[in-house]
Amino acid sequence: MRRARQTLISLALLAVLPAPSSLAQTVQKLETDAPVQRVIETGDGALVYAGERYQAIVPCSDPIGLCVVPATAPTGPKPAPANGLPDGEIATAPSGDISRAWYARPTNRYAHGVLGDAIEAGSLVVATQDGRELELILPEAQVFEDITPRIADLDGNGTNEIITLRASRTGGGGVAIYGLADGDLRELAAGSENGRPNRWLNIAGLVPRPDGGFTIYGVRTPHIGGRLFALNFRDGAVSERNDIALDLSNHVIGSRELDLSAVGEFGGRTELVLPSQDRRRLRFPLSDRADIALPGPIDRAIALVDGQIVTATGSGDLLVIRP
Repeated sequence: MRRARQTLISLALLAVLPAPSSLAQTVQKLETDAPVQRVIETGDGALVYAGERYQAIVPCSDPIGLCVVPATAPTGPKPAPANGLPDGEIATAPSGDISRAWYARPTNRYAHGVLGDAIEAGSLVVATQDGRELELILPEAQVFEDITPRIADLDGNGTNEIITLRASRTGGGGVAIYGLADGDLRELAAGSENGRPNRWLNIAGLVPRPDGGFTIYGVRTPHIGGRLFALNFRDGAVSERNDIALDLSNHVIGSRELDLSAVGEFGGRTELVLPSQDRRRLRFPLSDRADIALPGPIDRAIALVDGQIVTATGSGDLLVIRP
């Protein structure tokens, strides 16, 4: 195992407030042979791509608690098929009535380009567990301003819902939820739109509920103020809370990276972690945990490894944060 040289960034220098837990908050740097270009959350850890090589971030006996070791390229998810959204991927689910979902019918009819190009999706396609493939085509005034849909059993009833980022020419971005009804793919519910065109939002995470479902958290206008909202889907309808927290961002305008946020368990409770609007602090808006100052703005994905937070700055420094 190759041990990364470590740098402990002074908490006094970063003006980090003490954490409510017994362990102090720390921000540490793992040295890599080249600047980190990507951080990839793998479900059971994280990979980084740096210097045209993949490396895994794994627990070890090093004082930081994590080390960088050589790794192979990740195997999934698979890219969307022909007529799918360029750079889109296929979302998968291990159980439930919908097993796969992706975006299709690329279109340039919504000229926003917040994700780095002017190509958005005109339809949603799903594959069911019984082998059917169903497509829902949006009206001309709407697009999916997204890259890959999300599959989850939002209401805990044993069937899957598809969570999408949909935008309209009149109201801008909103969350739309789809699923199977009477054998067809249909819209089941939708949250409110941002109120004007070219105003986007991004999903921040799905937080488990006691009833077996999930609460959707997202950030409205992550490039302009960044307002946290929550959606709960129950009994075929959505309830919504807005402006839970301000001064947040989980996206860099023009970037294809949508995972600048994570849901994890810290100190025995489930929390949401995402950057401040300037991406120079990590924030925990669902708890009273103190913000954590960072040595520079982050623009890589946020991943969780062995109870610590892994991300990277815009200059490619790999950071390990103990919350």
